[in-house]
Amino acid sequence: MRLRGPEGADIWQRYVGRLRALNLLAVPAWWVMCDVLNGPGVNRGAMVDSPAWAVLVLPLGLGIGMARFLCLLAGRKFDTRHWTIWDFLSSSFWVTLSSTIPLLLFAVGIDAVDDWKFTGIFWLAAAGFLSVFATARLRIAGGFKPQLVKSGDLFKRSFAIAKQMGVPLKGVFVLPAGRGRGVNAHSAPGFIGTTDICVHRMKGKQLDFAIGHELAHIQAKHGRSGRRIVICAYRGMAIISLANPYLPIIFRAIFRIVAILVPVLVSYSISRRSEYAADRAALDLTGDPESAIRALAILHRNSRVATRFNRFDELLLTHPSLWKRIEAIAEAAHIPSQRIDVIKEQFHARNEPLAE
Repeated sequence: MRLRGPEGADIWQRYVGRLRALNLLAVPAWWVMCDVLNGPGVNRGAMVDSPAWAVLVLPLGLGIGMARFLCLLAGRKFDTRHWTIWDFLSSSFWVTLSSTIPLLLFAVGIDAVDDWKFTGIFWLAAAGFLSVFATARLRIAGGFKPQLVKSGDLFKRSFAIAKQMGVPLKGVFVLPAGRGRGVNAHSAPGFIGTTDICVHRMKGKQLDFAIGHELAHIQAKHGRSGRRIVICAYRGMAIISLANPYLPIIFRAIFRIVAILVPVLVSYSISRRSEYAADRAALDLTGDPESAIRALAILHRNSRVATRFNRFDELLLTHPSLWKRIEAIAEAAHIPSQRIDVIKEQFHARNEPLAE
């Protein structure tokens, strides 16, 4: 089957989502396997004489990194980014270093904590530090180079809306799309920004919705509260792991699966909930659901992200799918379902922002 056009891109993104799920599930599976092979009565050979990172971290990390690279190469025709082979290789490296490797270091730390070794604290801290550092490097590799602006429609509207919402705004930045061709908006404490393509394509209340959405994240401190909850989840798993040495191997295996999956799923769930909350706040600000829907359509148009995922795939998304967000806005604004059906037909028929 040859995949073409928007429908092909949707199907491909679903395959990518399944690969992401397999990558995540591979971590606890690999951890359980290493625990079984290190158990009593097993001919372990040189495994017990090898450093934990050599047995647990490197083999799976290299394998998942290569799988990500091959996936990016296979999906080039659905990718709007003008990336070279080196760009794909760099992205695969930093994604793996920001997600898979920290989880494996967390596993190494838990094993050390189980043995009452002080090095466990080091590995747990290293996992958190590496995740933050590699995520920042991943953004740079993807062309994330913000430039503060001091004038223009985005600047004026952002400070006016921030004053209306009572949000202390320090600055507004624009990200040149470059080869990434990104269409997205971002926020950080005291700052909001968007890519230049987004600024050019959004006007009036569409731009106000995007600005209000990012300011709502700052106002509700979504980033800070989300990080605290996730850190508490990982700490809880580390504390619970102290009982591991006294449990049968089957319960240790179950714990390893739970210890990896629960904090990750909690992180994604909190992120999706904050997106819905920010959408509602921005909708209350603009009072124009049609503009809000068009703004979301513009954000998704060039991102080549599938417009809908099934329940399982969506568990591993930081943002709800397009139609889930549009349906939530429609429900809040009491838009008839027939109107949403028309919107979907327009979006899929032309693969462009919705008609005025």
